Amino acid sequence: MNESASTAGPRRNRSADPFWTIANGLSLLRAALTGPVLWMIWMGPAYKWYLFSIVMAMIITDILDGYLARRWGAVTRWGKILDPIADKVAIDAIAIVLAIVKGLPLWVVAVVVGRDVAIVVAGVFLLKRDRIVHVSNVWGKLTSCAMSVLLIAYAMDAQPLKVPFLYLSALLLLVSSLSYARRLPVQRR
Repeated sequence: MNESASTAGPRRNRSADPFWTIANGLSLLRAALTGPVLWMIWMGPAYKWYLFSIVMAMIITDILDGYLARRWGAVTRWGKILDPIADKVAIDAIAIVLAIVKGLPLWVVAVVVGRDVAIVVAGVFLLKRDRIVHVSNVWGKLTSCAMSVLLIAYAMDAQPLKVPFLYLSALLLLVSSLSYARRLPVQRR
């Protein structure tokens, strides 16, 4: 998979990079579903299966948005930004509420939110420096997947999954952070 995708040049036609596409709509839907998920976590076990259903829908939109964009030739610069931002908003907000309500360790929240802030700051830096929107790599995608399972385990009180996915998520957070950090020193002209 290509780790970065360049834009078509400094003067792109606005209509050539539309905001409103099905893939971008799925990313926006995923971000919007974060609010109801947070409310259901806060309200407790009575909403557990609704919560599970909505989180699964969010995961499906995460898989579908990129697939559909590539399949239909509708990959946009907006989509390369919206998709990871939707993921970060959802994962970070859910992690914070799970720490308050369900005992997700605070160090996990600090590492996840800190890493995501660093990725966004680095992404803005790389966009300004390279004029390229860097997309997530396989390590970032695996980290998001493991984090999703960890957060579902905490939300659903699935004890057998908590510890293994806590360690797997921590390991993948480290590996993906290092893989993203490798992008920074390369100076492009």
